[in-house]
Amino acid sequence: MEQETISQSQPSRAPDTISNSNKHTDDQITEVLPEKHDVETGSTADSAQAGVQRAAILRKTWSKKGMIITFMGIFLYTLATHFGDYSSQVYIPYTTSSFKSHSSMSAARVASNIASITAYPIIAKLGDVFGRGEMFTFSILITTLCYVIYAACNNISQYAAAAVFHSIGSTGFGLTQQVFIADVTNLINRALWSTLPDSISTIPTLYLGTTIGQSVLDHSTWRWGWGMWAIALPVCGLPLLCSVFYHQHRAMKNGLGKKRLATQLGLHASQPWWKQAYELLWVQLDLPGALLLLAGLCLTLIPISLTGANRSDRWQSATFIALLVVGIVLLVLFALWDIFVAKKPFIPYRMVRSKTVAAACLLGALDFLHYSMFTVFYSSYLQVVGGYSAGHATRIDNALRVSFQVSGIFAGFFMKYSKRSQIWVLIGAPMCVLGMGILLYLIDMGDGRMGNEASFVTAKALIGIGRGFYQTASQVSAQAVVSKQEISVVTAVFFASMGVGGAIGTSISGAIWRNNLPTKLRTYLPDELKPQAMAIFQSIVTAKKYAKGTPARDAIDRSYRETQRLLAIGGLCAVSPMLIVMFFLKNVHLDQRDNVVGDEVEMPDKAEGESRKQAL
Repeated sequence: MEQETISQSQPSRAPDTISNSNKHTDDQITEVLPEKHDVETGSTADSAQAGVQRAAILRKTWSKKGMIITFMGIFLYTLATHFGDYSSQVYIPYTTSSFKSHSSMSAARVASNIASITAYPIIAKLGDVFGRGEMFTFSILITTLCYVIYAACNNISQYAAAAVFHSIGSTGFGLTQQVFIADVTNLINRALWSTLPDSISTIPTLYLGTTIGQSVLDHSTWRWGWGMWAIALPVCGLPLLCSVFYHQHRAMKNGLGKKRLATQLGLHASQPWWKQAYELLWVQLDLPGALLLLAGLCLTLIPISLTGANRSDRWQSATFIALLVVGIVLLVLFALWDIFVAKKPFIPYRMVRSKTVAAACLLGALDFLHYSMFTVFYSSYLQVVGGYSAGHATRIDNALRVSFQVSGIFAGFFMKYSKRSQIWVLIGAPMCVLGMGILLYLIDMGDGRMGNEASFVTAKALIGIGRGFYQTASQVSAQAVVSKQEISVVTAVFFASMGVGGAIGTSISGAIWRNNLPTKLRTYLPDELKPQAMAIFQSIVTAKKYAKGTPARDAIDRSYRETQRLLAIGGLCAVSPMLIVMFFLKNVHLDQRDNVVGDEVEMPDKAEGESRKQAL
């Protein structure tokens, strides 16, 4: 890996990546700390958090060899996590069906999405305060714990708890990885390097992972399928952790000690412990904002996902309505708290107020809203109606992921050489809408027909290509309009917005599935099988027991087709507004802007601007 491929230094800007020197003077260390500049967010060198300053110093201590080892560690661990993720997708329907809770997958996914949403900004803050290595370690440990719980779970509550831990661990590693890459790359190269670790790791594991998962089901149990990754992941994470901590320790020796860290946190030795805890939790991490957001999302989204035809009285229940109202009120209070009260907001309103950041976040939210709404029960639909095996159904769905990863690499190359961002959003968003429209047609083509495997793969691939283009470009655009020290938070907000869309989509999906499939089964099943409607609804294993061509199976297939078609209609309605939102994204000139100023901010005079470019 050549140094210039990681970052192409420009004459007017200090090198943005690694340096071959191992020792630095105090002047050199001071040089890499953020300079004061007029940014929309009001950030200055004095307000930069300790972890941000540590990352700035860390950039100067990297050797070429150390960078290569670290990136190899990132690739290795990402490869292992993707093998775990994609092989375990095969086990999920069988895990939940084993305790007759297949239809509760939606609720577990909502809980997982809520954990992810709240984890993004918290981990971003923790990373800015304590360092990238600590967040890598935290994420690996949490992910390992989740696989232990998955392997031992005996009910849907334990499964949901494991899903929450898995979401936090994946969120932590993914966000820290993206922020680390942003630390060591400039805007021209960032799109390419931010996509490479996941793309290189995902493409071979998508189909090999499901093959492994199916093989485990054929020769062992789903419990061993989960548990083996609790052993593999910590081992694969060791090279990355050793490299990052070694270089981080060397960077701290060159200028950022514990006293400096405590000072940046606003902590003083003369203060009692409770005052220090207040400063850290209440001020620095905005704990009230985190609690308001978590409670609001839980009370709003989880009850919606658990509503069904057999629980329709909950829509008229005063208790159920109260939960929804309280949840919405808490979300409003969260917004007011972060806008008017919080000193260091959980999600800075000033960033979301930026037109470019808001448009990028809304694009992601709409995309994942439509994706989650359609996909939660898509694998079950393919297995029941299409007669595919669990592994085969998952591989069809994975066409989107493969095309997303491949197109992300191409988008990175195109942005590198075009030095523009918006054009790739304008290409990607319409492709997502077109792909979803094709899926709507294929789900139920009339006369009991559905699309064939090739047509489903093509439609999914079209969505994946569109996502690869728009998401890569919009992420870099959002990062480009904030200062270097705010990249962590804006990246967290960008990914959290996708989680919000995913949580809402999953809730809607669960509500539609629960309210429609049982009713349709009772309507279409032969009279003698109508009492079995709920058993068929709760388990795809039971649904697949009835032979193809029998009246019972025809009724089951029709019920699944019509219900999944409703989800496809909802998905198309959700993704269509992207065609409008995409025009609000600023066309960033990547060669003229490198995290110096905020969006929609008056530019300083020319001489002062040149000085700041040299500093950053």
